[in-house]
Amino acid sequence: MELSWFCNHLYLGLSVPLQENYLGFVLTAFLLYLIVSSIVNPLIAAFTVARRMHRIPCTKCRFFTNDYRLKCTIRPKIANTESAIGCREYQAHS
Repeated sequence: MELSWFCNHLYLGLSVPLQENYLGFVLTAFLLYLIVSSIVNPLIAAFTVARRMHRIPCTKCRFFTNDYRLKCTIRPKIANTESAIGCREYQAHS
């Protein structure tokens, strides 16, 4: 008997017009979307950059010296940059 009285008063105390409940739901869903997108979007961008950087072939080229002063003997200005992705002088190690 006390439980039904408690539930009844709890329900009356929480009764809010139906439109405000939907507004709260929409605002909560929108806030959750903003939080998730602020976490997911940078991760996607980081993976995209990492995938592009892994396409740079310099470290597998025979002209790559692995010396910070002269990384490539043929085209040192583009060594280990995105410009080196389509390098015409690339020759794989034998």
